[in-house]
Amino acid sequence: MSVKGKSFIIDAGHGGKYDGTTSGSRKEKVVTLNMSKILEKKLEAKGATIYMTRTTDKDFGSSNADDDVNKRVAYINNSFPKVSGLVSIHVNTAWTGRIGPFYQKGKTTSKNFSQAIATRYGTVPHEGDFAIIRDTTRTAATTLIELGQINEGWLDKTASLESTADFIIKGMEDYFAK
Repeated sequence: MSVKGKSFIIDAGHGGKYDGTTSGSRKEKVVTLNMSKILEKKLEAKGATIYMTRTTDKDFGSSNADDDVNKRVAYINNSFPKVSGLVSIHVNTAWTGRIGPFYQKGKTTSKNFSQAIATRYGTVPHEGDFAIIRDTTRTAATTLIELGQINEGWLDKTASLESTADFIIKGMEDYFAK
């Protein structure tokens, strides 16, 4: 089963005055936007409809990072139609952060969506409690993907991000094949 005819919200984590985690000059907000644009292009090429929470380096006009996430959730819930899935892209802290897809505890559909992606990503799905996957109402299938750890140099390489996007998309396709 392909993603043709499906619709997705791609959320590039952080943005604007909220860098996310950093390592040297590498900023999470830049990596997440780069990956989100790659996913958008590849999914559209497969016939999916994509909605992006941001396509530039912007935040949601908040006074702190937590409020910005809440405003991002409100933007998603008030601006987009119901979709097949939501994928929020992030990068974890250096050395110790877990990588791969996260799902909200108690949300079976999201757990299954995350599991399908994790299998292709070569990780396991992780239980998490993040507003973006807990509080969005546009789909039952939500996941937050920690691409890697911010100190990893591959995050700067377009070819590496494109290869990683292929694994994510294969997992999404596996989920919809069930």
